[in-house]
Amino acid sequence: MNVPFSVRRRATIRAMKTAARLLLSLALPMFAFAGDDTVVEGDAGKALDAAVQADPEKPFWGAVLVAKDGKVLLAKGYGEADYKKAPITPRTLFEIASASKMFTAIAILKLEMQGKLATTDPISKFFKGVPADKKAITVQHLVNHTSGISGEAILGYHSRETADEFVALAMKRPLASKIGETFEYSNPGYALLGVIIEKASGKKFEEYLRENLFKPAGMKDTGFCQDKSLDASRATVRRDSRDGNKDVGTAIEWGWSWGYRGMGGIVTTVYDLWRFDKAMRGDAILDAAAKTKHRTPALDNYGCGCLVGTSAGGQATISHSGSVAGFLCDYVRFPDDDAVVIVLSNDAGDPFGVVRRLSATIFRPPTATLAIDVKGRQLDEYGSLWFPGDAAWKAAKTGGGVSVSLGAKDGPPPLTATLSVESAAAFLKQLQGQIDAHAKAGAKEDDSLRAGVFTGDLKLKEGRGELKEAEIVIKPCYDARDADGKRWFDARMTLAFNDPVSGQQAFMAYLGLTSARQLAAALKGALAK
Repeated sequence: MNVPFSVRRRATIRAMKTAARLLLSLALPMFAFAGDDTVVEGDAGKALDAAVQADPEKPFWGAVLVAKDGKVLLAKGYGEADYKKAPITPRTLFEIASASKMFTAIAILKLEMQGKLATTDPISKFFKGVPADKKAITVQHLVNHTSGISGEAILGYHSRETADEFVALAMKRPLASKIGETFEYSNPGYALLGVIIEKASGKKFEEYLRENLFKPAGMKDTGFCQDKSLDASRATVRRDSRDGNKDVGTAIEWGWSWGYRGMGGIVTTVYDLWRFDKAMRGDAILDAAAKTKHRTPALDNYGCGCLVGTSAGGQATISHSGSVAGFLCDYVRFPDDDAVVIVLSNDAGDPFGVVRRLSATIFRPPTATLAIDVKGRQLDEYGSLWFPGDAAWKAAKTGGGVSVSLGAKDGPPPLTATLSVESAAAFLKQLQGQIDAHAKAGAKEDDSLRAGVFTGDLKLKEGRGELKEAEIVIKPCYDARDADGKRWFDARMTLAFNDPVSGQQAFMAYLGLTSARQLAAALKGALAK
């Protein structure tokens, strides 16, 4: 499948037994804090701080926290928080938009633990007058975005309709797809979950989350839009409103209604999100079975309020991002490795690039130095060079490392990757893991190969250049959507060499199972010499 580089570029799209022990576990570590709780811990903290600021073309504004093995390595603010140009700190309040869905889904799982609902319950258990086309929708369908309910907004952020009025409007809308068969990211579906939380618990949505999620986690600086209990002096405004455009206001002042409740609207700090991560590692909020359900993906790798994935370093991740009115965030938990990366921003910039660099700093992926030579070769309109289908992988021991190339049987290859022995071994391990997973899932022996060098963002001179320490990323498939929502999917595993700063792909290959085995055999042979 010839996926344009521009599409790929736009696509994007993880306990304590007593209250005393819980409070102890959630207390901030004994660092020498600055007055604003800034932490840059040792060489690791300095490396993470440098990673945040590694792309001078996209200077970052926001707050960052990275913790590993129970220890905060970096907690720091960058840029300005408000109209007075006060500096952002780790105690600054941000609205996390759709990352709030993680909390809504976890609240549903908590209610299931408490015996107040089951995720298999049909929505007709909670709503009267559910039409025939929607009676088969369950709570689980809503949580996984597979209900068939369109993602198109029903109410505005500032609407005044009641919960029951919102539900009535949602029930009138025709389904966008068959129930359970298609993933469609649905904000209205999560607003319905907010109503279900109220009906199952007998409490207001906000009250239930405070008592059952925020309080057990020790989150003292967390609330919702329009929340008068939050410290307004610490709330951010979006970066482009500092010059007098106050239409949006602060993170606290955004609209709060059934046009937003359940799907967004939580206001918090990086420290409170770290506390929540810590609580989720024990049994203060969910038990083991509920946590397993939380991170079990349905369609499109979406679990219960989280995207289930794998980092460039090969670690399991559960995450959610958010974007609204100039606020962006990404909350990435590493459930098996006791680590978390939290990036909150008041700038429509690139927090996701910051997350990627921070993750690669704490869990270094295999890397390679790329030698690129496309001089005299025919490139397509996107500056891409596509390899012929019979191109062959070669790997050889060279100096103190391993070289890997892909090219025709005759002539010099347009791309050669040179890896350290350590990176080559990690590369092989990840590749073999994907091969085993595909074989276990019943994938057919497929020797197809679709690969390309993408020069659009590379600084080449006369078609030649070098990219140092390109990150090697292996994924089980290619699954993304472009800016228009069109899905691009390929079931073959993918291999990419990415620019470590910008994250842009210098090379990508779709590997059938047989061609992946051939690459693995070449790597294994080179390492054995």
